[in-house]
Amino acid sequence: MRQPAPDFTNAFLATLGVLLFMGLLTAAALWGWAGVAFGALGFDRIAQPLARRARR
Repeated sequence: MRQPAPDFTNAFLATLGVLLFMGLLTAAALWGWAGVAFGALGFDRIAQPLARRARR
């Protein structure tokens, strides 16, 4: 007679939780970097005409 397969449900759920946390953390970090980059680009677009006027 064969032995029943071990129940790995708890290990799977724990690993899934860790992977989901790391995935969301990575997405948040990338979104943060993109937000900073676009914010800096927008500020540069606004500041360039002001700097040209100040030089004149």
